[in-house]
Amino acid sequence: MTTALPDFVSEISGMLVSLLPVAALGSIVLAGLRLRGEGGINYDAGGGFFKWLFWGALLLTLPAIFSATVPGLFSGGPAPVPPSGAGTGTFGSVATSLTTGITSFVNNILVGRIVPLMAAALCFKAILDSSEGHSPLPSIISALFVLGSQAFWTLAKTWSTSSSSTTSTVAFASADVLDSMFNYLAMTISPYVAVLCFAGAAINYQRSKPWGVVALSGLAFLSFSGLWSLVTGWMGVTITW
Repeated sequence: MTTALPDFVSEISGMLVSLLPVAALGSIVLAGLRLRGEGGINYDAGGGFFKWLFWGALLLTLPAIFSATVPGLFSGGPAPVPPSGAGTGTFGSVATSLTTGITSFVNNILVGRIVPLMAAALCFKAILDSSEGHSPLPSIISALFVLGSQAFWTLAKTWSTSSSSTTSTVAFASADVLDSMFNYLAMTISPYVAVLCFAGAAINYQRSKPWGVVALSGLAFLSFSGLWSLVTGWMGVTITW
């Protein structure tokens, strides 16, 4: 016996499914803003940056998880997995208008207008931090992440698509995307952080300040993938990158 959702519920759920990628984009933007406040005890406890990244990965892959896990809960017939789209019922036109309006706000106003202003404010904050004798790097790194939030979202969508292409891994799509994020951090971002550390070490050396620890940190970031492979080798765990 086929289980079907009522038209009104199907249209609302279809609208929410259509808005999941947009919500993921908003989560990544908020992660960039939270990155500025990360550090110390907040970072050690897993602050808002990691939480918003997790929500972004979950929202991107939620339809795939539904299609893989929800049918197993229904033994009498196919599961009522909500389709993407607003539908054609009585609520269809309202759902279409809401979906179009929210998507337009996120793409044209949040990402197109507000995100550059946030990045500019963070760059201004970096100048103020530097003038007060503090490190400008937290504000600069946060500004770069916020500016690149849409590009990172596009890249994460490719990770979710590749992880959802096979039925054997579709149930673990969120874990696959988080794993891809970690690989991107280790293989792509860490070398750039190492370059910043080397530049900071050179500046500290010029100013007769401690530079050895900063230089060693740069070497650690540069060889992060090798260090991780060494640790996993000690534990007998095989990690494929």
